[in-house]
Amino acid sequence: MASHPHFDDGGTLEWSTRWADALAAAKPANKRIFIEFGREL
Repeated sequence: MASHPHFDDGGTLEWSTRWADALAAAKPANKRIFIEFGREL
């Protein structure tokens, strides 16, 4: 399981920084993809 790319979320979710990777992980299990969009300060 990949952690959040910018902070420790305690392993709550599996995070991807690439759409193709997220889709490949979600599709076989018929899971949805959550998109978090923002910018680093």
